[in-house]
Parts: sequence; structure tokens; C-alpha cells
Amino acid sequence: MAQKNFAKIASVALIAILLASSLAVVGANVAYAKSDKASEMQKKAKELQERLREMQELRFERVKKMFNEKRIIFLDRGPNYVNFVSTKTEGGVQSFILRIHSEGTPSIYAALANYTKEDGNRTLYWVNGMLKVYGLIEYIDKNGDGIYRQNDNDTRLQYVNFARLDWKLTVTKFTADDVQGWKVQMIAKDRGATYNITTQVFNTGVRLSDGTPVSPYEAKIDFSFENFPWSSTESRLALITSFTGVSGAASVIHYSNTTEVVKERNAYAYFTWAPSATVDGNMAEVKAYTRSSRSEMMNYTELNYPHGSKIVHDPVIGVLSGSIEDVPAYQLPASVVQPTPVFPGLTLLATTVAVLAIVGVIIAAARKMIVEPKILKTLH
Repeated sequence: MAQKNFAKIASVALIAILLASSLAVVGANVAYAKSDKASEMQKKAKELQERLREMQELRFERVKKMFNEKRIIFLDRGPNYVNFVSTKTEGGVQSFILRIHSEGTPSIYAALANYTKEDGNRTLYWVNGMLKVYGLIEYIDKNGDGIYRQNDNDTRLQYVNFARLDWKLTVTKFTADDVQGWKVQMIAKDRGATYNITTQVFNTGVRLSDGTPVSPYEAKIDFSFENFPWSSTESRLALITSFTGVSGAASVIHYSNTTEVVKERNAYAYFTWAPSATVDGNMAEVKAYTRSSRSEMMNYTELNYPHGSKIVHDPVIGVLSGSIEDVPAYQLPASVVQPTPVFPGLTLLATTVAVLAIVGVIIAAARKMIVEPKILKTLH
């Protein structure tokens, strides 16, 4: 009997040892798997960082010729908007206009205006690009492509409509490397989350501390979303934006996977974004998806981010004249998609009215520069 009990105890002990060994192996495999995953993420982050650095150098090569331009900047401030008019005078007036508007859907307008006077004839040609930031969609990525598309049966969990938030606009003057700059912040808070759209503009070219080159015809934008009220731990975010022009002769072009362009003759307004964002301190890929709306005559772009407590992404909006090949995109296109013509109609009436107000600012500034150049030079 004692022998049987001993055998039984020995069998139980052996099973326990084998089970413990098995659990140890499983634990080790899980640990190795986690370690491999962390190593893979670090490798991916390093690759994204290097790719971003290369693209920043590419952008710098395209804008550096403008870096030495010193410009006069006029500021017009209202309770929910700010206008910047940056000018230079060489055979006329060339103005870069930036308008940031926080009421309703947050909007950033960039325009280039050339105003000349020759033999008593005045000529104005311009291009305008309007960026609107509509809100964030939280979704479950069913097919794992990193992009929100209802046609792919992705599950939409919630939509944060930025037009319904209470945005506060502040303007701060500062210097960076002896360059004069202005920082405009549009901040809204909702259900514990903080949404921040920051725009920086400078009176000459500057290279920021993160390596981003910004020409005097550009503004650096930072999208920052902190403590988003996630519904799921497995979800992602899609930031919904649009970029359009309002001139009858303009075209909206999907220039590359990271750039949208409005073309008006030989003048261009563009919205370009880095292919990676910082998510909880780590570099992560930004997946973009663009669709053209011919009924509304604009391009909608969604920027997709992975799950995280703090997401920071830094696009650039700007203007230039010359050739479309000069657009300082974050990524050069393999081919250019057929442009979408833009015709102001009933669907763009509100937009047209808003931009006409900007054109008024352009013309007023341009005329002042021609009629009263001495007075304006004293304001520099």
C-alpha cells in the first residue's frame, strides 16, 4: 500500500515537474516573441527616422535658394482668425498670405499673389490653397491595411467632429536661430482629450530643431492629439482633411502619396506631410488615403495613425511659382494623377466668400506696397 502511495506521489510530482517545465518553455517563447516584436519595432522606427531625414534633405535642396530672402510681415488679428501677409518688392510685389481660422472647422489658407505695375497697367495673378481639418475617426482596421475605408468593412467606432469643439486661438511672437517667427495655436479640449493644431511662420528661411526646413513661402503645421478617449485598445485613428483651390482655372492634383497641390497657371499651393509621426515618443508610419470629389471639387485626404496616448504629426503648407517639379514635397511622385478642375459653384460658395476676403487683403497689401513703399519700409 505504501509502495502504491509512493508511486502515486512520484507520478504527481513528475507531472508537476513536466507541467512547470512546459510553462517555463511557453513563458520563454512568449518573452522571446515580445523581445522580437520590440526589436522589430525599434528597427522599423530607425528606418522611418532615416527615411524622414532623407526626405527633409530632399525638401531642403528645393527650398534653400529662398532661405536668404528677408521679408516684411504684416499681421491682422481677430478673435478667431489671424492673417499674415509676407511681402517682397522686386519689379512689383510678391506676397505670401497665410490665414488661420478657428471658428467652425479649423482652416489654414495659403496664397501667393504677384502684383505688378508696368506702363500704368496693374496685374495681379494668384493661387490659393485651403486646408480644412474636419476631425478624427476611430476605427477597427479589419483588413490590416492601416487605412480607414468603409468599403473594406472597417468598423467605425466614433467620430470627433472638430467643427463642434470650442477652439481657442493664440498668437505668440518668438525667435528661432535669430529668425523672427510667429506661432499660432488652435487648441480644443473634449472628454479629457486635447487637440492642438499649431502653425509656425517665419520672415525668412529656417531649419527647425527637428530638421524640418521651412522657406519664407511656407508654414510648418503640427497636429497633436493627446489622451484621445479610445473605445478599443485595438483601434486606429484617421484624421480627415481636405485641400482645394477656388479659382475657375485652378486644378487640384494628387501629386504624390504625401502631397496635394493646387495649380493655377505657373503658380502652386501645396500641402505636404511627413510619412511618419511620433506616437508615444516612437516613430510610426503614417498611412495616407486620398480621394477626389468632383462634385465638391476638392481632394479629401485621411492621415492614419496607430493607437497611442500622444500623437504628433508635422505637415507643411506653402506656395511657389515656376514648375510643378519645384514643389518641395516630402516624397517625389512616380507619376502625377490627372488633375481635378476646380470651379466655384454653390457647393463652394462659403469657401469662395472666405477666400475673396483674403484676396482683398492681398490687393490692399499689394497696392500699399506700390503706392506707399517708403511708409511700409519703416515698419520693418
